[in-house]
Amino acid sequence: MWKTIVPAAAVLAAEAVIRRKINALPAETFPLRIGQRVQLRRAYNRGLLCSKLADRPKAAAALQTASAAVLASMTAVCVFRRSSAVLQVAMGLMLGGALANLVERWARGMVTDYVYLPRAVIPFFRRIIWNAADLSILTGCTTAVIALLCEEL
Repeated sequence: MWKTIVPAAAVLAAEAVIRRKINALPAETFPLRIGQRVQLRRAYNRGLLCSKLADRPKAAAALQTASAAVLASMTAVCVFRRSSAVLQVAMGLMLGGALANLVERWARGMVTDYVYLPRAVIPFFRRIIWNAADLSILTGCTTAVIALLCEEL
């Protein structure tokens, strides 16, 4: 169980601190370059992926709440079935990211995004602005798929 709770709590805490600091910065601070390939920008997303449902924030919140509930159920199944440690950590990363975004959406009606990759190798990643919770979800999902594929071999 700790293999899931610790990553989820770490993502929740880190995202809360980062968002507080990003939201406290004056608007003229942005964009802020971090190296050649990363910029910090502040964007408020009322919708979901790439601002889908931005014109219907209640629907976005309901869909995000439902998906977090499904993910929490799947995480519980992995924990109680004593899945591999890697899969449990991956589920914790996904759950922490989902809950971090959900908590902010409930509290503010939107999610703060701030990581922009203008020179990303994959063109899709150049069109969106991320936050640490999104990156945690992507990392957890990728790790979970790899862990499940390795279990099948």
